[in-house]
Amino acid sequence: MRGFIFSKIKETLESIEDIAHVELFNSQLEYAEEEQAFATPAVFIEFQPIQWRHQLHGVREADITVVLHVVTDSRVGHWSDTVEVFSLLDSISSALHGIGGTAENGSVMNSLTLTASTTDHNFDELQDNTETYTCHVTDRSAYHYY
Repeated sequence: MRGFIFSKIKETLESIEDIAHVELFNSQLEYAEEEQAFATPAVFIEFQPIQWRHQLHGVREADITVVLHVVTDSRVGHWSDTVEVFSLLDSISSALHGIGGTAENGSVMNSLTLTASTTDHNFDELQDNTETYTCHVTDRSAYHYY
């Protein structure tokens, strides 16, 4: 299910002209000097712990929380202007609002909803604003009818 959600979010984010890089979150900013360089603006997708509720026949459901780390480089062009960064965050919210879908195995991702935004007020070169989204999913990947 996470792969399906990741793919849906990544595909949508890659359609936004200003976004240069999208991948799974791996504390890239914590180890920025050791990490492989990435183009900015970049969005890193982080999954919060998932609490699954099991149903019958191998079906499970959960409310999934995804945190997007939207990283801009304040040394590059118009990204030094906080208003431009807020405009990018608004574009992301507009593009992601309500996305969902059904996977090939019948699993369902209900509408993605923005639930929290955290502005990075303590940055040097790289600014990491986070946007938190939630969605309800029904995972049928282990479905078996007996």
